[in-house]
Amino acid sequence: MSTTNDYKIAIIGPLDTVSGFKALGVDSFQAQTADEALEQLKTIKQQTLDPDSKTKYAVVCIIEELVTLVDQAEYSKVVEGPLPAVVLLPGPEGSSGFAIERLRMLAEKAVGSAII
Repeated sequence: MSTTNDYKIAIIGPLDTVSGFKALGVDSFQAQTADEALEQLKTIKQQTLDPDSKTKYAVVCIIEELVTLVDQAEYSKVVEGPLPAVVLLPGPEGSSGFAIERLRMLAEKAVGSAII
């Protein structure tokens, strides 16, 4: 296992949305559908957790509209655990409110009260 902090950042979404992030050093993974996004996320998660993998990710950003369409039970299983952290980003059309609602639900679950 590596003792250095050589973790990367990834983004998953439609090619026209994620391709510009390469200039910032972010690894982009193309996904046109919710199922493709979930499969990409599973692959990134497995790679990050594999002790022999040379590429590990600390943060994975996913375009919000793709996550709204996946099976939420399956999505919850994939994002469980400390790494990689999954962050939802609004797409070109803007936010649908899904990400803030999910954050509100997680905060309420953690604290036991609605704080957001």
